[in-house]
Amino acid sequence: HSLAISINATRPLDTPDIFPEARPGFAFGKPDIAFSADRRSAVLTIPASLPAGSRLTGEAITLTLVDGDRFLERKFMVSEGGEGGVTNRWAALVAVLGIAFLGGLILNLMPCVLPVLSLKLVGAVKYGGADKGTIRAGFLASAAGIVVSFLLLAGGAIALKEAGMAVGWGIQFQQPLFLALMVAILMLFAGNLLGLFEIGLPQRVSDLGLSVSGAGGHADETSLSGHFLTGAFATLLATPCSAPFLGTAIGFALSRGAVEIAVVFLVMGLGLAAPYLLVAALPGLARALPRPGAWMIWLRRVLGLALLATAVWLFTVFAATTEMLHVFLLGGVALVLTAALAWRARNGMLGRRAGAPLALAAMMAVLAVGVQATVREGTVPEASAIETAWRPFDKREISRLVAEGKTVLVDVTADWCLTCKVNKSLVLETNEISGLIESDDLVAMRADWTTPDPKIADYLASFGRYGIPFNAVYGPGAPAGLALPELLSLEAVQSAIAEAGS
Repeated sequence: HSLAISINATRPLDTPDIFPEARPGFAFGKPDIAFSADRRSAVLTIPASLPAGSRLTGEAITLTLVDGDRFLERKFMVSEGGEGGVTNRWAALVAVLGIAFLGGLILNLMPCVLPVLSLKLVGAVKYGGADKGTIRAGFLASAAGIVVSFLLLAGGAIALKEAGMAVGWGIQFQQPLFLALMVAILMLFAGNLLGLFEIGLPQRVSDLGLSVSGAGGHADETSLSGHFLTGAFATLLATPCSAPFLGTAIGFALSRGAVEIAVVFLVMGLGLAAPYLLVAALPGLARALPRPGAWMIWLRRVLGLALLATAVWLFTVFAATTEMLHVFLLGGVALVLTAALAWRARNGMLGRRAGAPLALAAMMAVLAVGVQATVREGTVPEASAIETAWRPFDKREISRLVAEGKTVLVDVTADWCLTCKVNKSLVLETNEISGLIESDDLVAMRADWTTPDPKIADYLASFGRYGIPFNAVYGPGAPAGLALPELLSLEAVQSAIAEAGS
């Protein structure tokens, strides 16, 4: 049994709590709170214990709502919930599923996924003139890789949540071991596309997304597994980005139970896989591409450089999460790994005998460096001169500043968050916002989530958010904070600052 109570407020809710009172024998637990995006409304679900033979329907109940220095007391007659409550719950879930699909679809356009287009494009051009069955099988395999990867992410989120640990979108990029492996893998892919080696990798890896057909022009097991891994790789690189609608869907899912998490993540995966499913349904789109030819050599080189740039970016993120010794070690073993594979490819039988052990040793060294960097807490570099106007994030300091009549802008960011960098470049570090900060009309705080920080994770969860970028504005007119959209615009930030400061 439970009570579902909907509340609305003229200014954003901070930490609401509710105390139900009924006749003797009725008991109520701690409410589960689901906030709206602007925190001006919420639904509180309260577990209830009833005397034997009693029902909540028709009971007179007194509710006392408290939120900071605000409180409200009302008496109600409990109306029938039952199937209506279940219907409302599923209606809300259906609405969020639509948002989740759009978020996954838009994720294809975000900068985090663009590096995977190198593999997508090289694989797609080999479809020129292929039969429809081959095209359909390959793109369905890539879509399956995306969907399965999202389900694995959902399973990991459920496990972490059940264990009482922090959950969030893209938090694996906080781990040096993960970053070290990604740098090594991307360098392998880039070296393969640049022609440094062609036979140095196992077939299932070196032909990732590049093998199209086996004997007879039909997709074989090896090519299908390669396309599947391409989809999984696309998902992996998509996680540092937060597209519009994605934060809302993830926040809803991670604030609910295992079923909601699994269903929402599944639909997000279908959204990201939608272009693949479209080509699978209309294989003529891929057949219209030009047939493979000498021009592909130059295309592979250009796309190889794009993957190499991505590896360099992840290397800089690794450098921000660990000590300089680990940075030099990872750079060295990654170069040795690439050189070993290149030597193996160019030295025939001698290379096949010696290159493989060298490559294996280099990969083991990458793992060792990543593990060592993970075990020892990384140090985050000091803020650059550009960021000196931004104070370190302190949630307790926000209340004091607001009490003094100040307006506070909070930016939760990380070195691995590309969307955060876009927001900084286009909005937060523009002359308009910088001028407000320098004139003391606005206090700016920056929370760096490059490495794990439970305080920042709890702060995000207080807004129903589990990923970044996240920005909020506080002030006398919005002491609980106004949450901003994932993709910022100058107009949205200025409007929120004006509202919070009023």
